[in-house]
Amino acid sequence: MFLDKYEYNLPEELIANRPIRPRDSSRLLIVNKKSGKVDLGSISDLPNFFSSNDLAIFNNTKVLPIVIKGSDTNNLLREFLLIENVENNKWKVMTKSPKKTEISFQLNINAKLLRENKKWFLIFDSNPKNLLKNYGLMPIPPYLKRESDSMDLEDYQTVFASIDGSIAAPTAGLHFTKKLLDNFKISKDYITLHVGLGTFLPVKSENVDDHIMHEESFFINNKTLKKIQDAKRNRNRILSIGTTSLRAIESLAIDTNQVDKWSKTNLFITEGFDFQFTDCLLTNFHLPKSTLLILISSFLGYELTMKCYKIALEEKFRFYSYGDAMLIL
Repeated sequence: MFLDKYEYNLPEELIANRPIRPRDSSRLLIVNKKSGKVDLGSISDLPNFFSSNDLAIFNNTKVLPIVIKGSDTNNLLREFLLIENVENNKWKVMTKSPKKTEISFQLNINAKLLRENKKWFLIFDSNPKNLLKNYGLMPIPPYLKRESDSMDLEDYQTVFASIDGSIAAPTAGLHFTKKLLDNFKISKDYITLHVGLGTFLPVKSENVDDHIMHEESFFINNKTLKKIQDAKRNRNRILSIGTTSLRAIESLAIDTNQVDKWSKTNLFITEGFDFQFTDCLLTNFHLPKSTLLILISSFLGYELTMKCYKIALEEKFRFYSYGDAMLIL
């Protein structure tokens, strides 16, 4: 299975630079997997497609403002994405490679940049919690081609976010307002998957099967598992709000021993995958050749996926994290 089949051309003007306001006024492309019928609507229409017997699974992970900037000893401004707190005040980071392997930085508190085993780390003199609170920026996607700002602190966060840990937002959840959640009479439950490198790093292998996903942490409690199992037993539909919710519950379906504890998943969903816990999916429109587009194609079918993307392009839907959405029924 070759990566090139997941290519499509997207005009730059269709990349959503900011979210539409209010959130629940985003456009919605509705597609039926069995019939192939495609309709156009709005996110506010979502409650019309489900009953109180159906179950929606949301990802309640919270994005941290983990982009920080600092000047090195040569007064050159550098930007860092804090990926993981590995120990005490030592964080694994992503940054453009400096010329030196060890540099001191002034980041309102002192920090030192080190390279170990081909990875970059920042070691802070003290806990960077206050630094992030006062100066941290949201890690918005690079394809937005702009600086993160104060508006992103609210925009790049779901209204139900509660568990700190993500370096990217579960973007399907960004469409929900508190009013829409109240009007959505479907049964609801929450899992946590901390979005990490595995979700957004590009596929570099020409053959999709050669790609290896980075691990991401997730937590699903036993009560949620029982709700999912009851829904399946009673032939009620399970709606995953976003690909991260889907990956979490499908990882649990593969190994139910992962319940009630923090677990890791590097599940890469490709065509032919056996979906056990997901019947419907709400998702944004994803980058060409991405693991997320491959996942959508696996769930909906390649031909129908490409048809939907063609319609979205023709109808000038807004794409990517701050863009419009697709509901797969």
